[in-house]
Amino acid sequence: MSEARTLIHPGPVAAARMTAVPCFATRRRVTLRAGLTLLEAMVNAVGAWGAWFDLRNVPVRTLSFVRPAPANDAAHVAWYSDTTVLEHARVVVAGAHLGWRDGSPFAHVHGQWTAQDGRVHAGHLLAEVTVLGADHEVDVWTLSGARMESGYDEETGFTLFVPKPTQPVMRPNAVLSCVKPNEVIDDAIRTIGAGASRVTVKGLGSLVGTALEGQAGLDDHATEVLLTGGAPSVLDVVSVGFDGPPVAGALVPGANRVCVTFELLVLLD
Repeated sequence: MSEARTLIHPGPVAAARMTAVPCFATRRRVTLRAGLTLLEAMVNAVGAWGAWFDLRNVPVRTLSFVRPAPANDAAHVAWYSDTTVLEHARVVVAGAHLGWRDGSPFAHVHGQWTAQDGRVHAGHLLAEVTVLGADHEVDVWTLSGARMESGYDEETGFTLFVPKPTQPVMRPNAVLSCVKPNEVIDDAIRTIGAGASRVTVKGLGSLVGTALEGQAGLDDHATEVLLTGGAPSVLDVVSVGFDGPPVAGALVPGANRVCVTFELLVLLD
């Protein structure tokens, strides 16, 4: 087993290493409308609910994204690259947490996309300036009882999504959660889903490098990650580091720790 690497963040280490809010997730099929930004289209589709979107084969007129990058100051362990803008691209696979930031809807999106010339990219998609190229149907899980809301995180120095309760839920079938730095991601998922006979995991975040089963991973100390197949025993991901291109595969169990945050929707069966 590969050794799971850790990072020291500039702020005080929070006592609680994860936040988990029970909720009820309802799966729906919705249409994202052409000509809108991705954020506008998601809000139009589900309103102000908290939600998770599975985005596959989505045509976009303009796609803007960033990758992780080395920090340019001592206040953070990593930062973001300059923005890359692609015209007439396609989102191959992505996931989005729709939540709330500064009194308005906000989306956190990671994934993989192809440019018009066929080159493959991955990273953090900027939903507020990415414009859809055609109407497109996607799967979404709308949430009752919890929603992601942004707040300043003293440990990392970033403004991050954190799950907040919105109303009581009688029979929760999911847990909206976030995991703090240096926690082993598969261990955290098992803890969140403890007691369920089976769990399915949706989520995105950052890892300290990315160690993959049977293939080369990424050594950069900050990598942006999307879970593409989620059970605690086998976590499939797309991941990208400072320079690209992305890698895809199954995480080595016990060998991948959270870099800044990991935001999860754990569906309980």
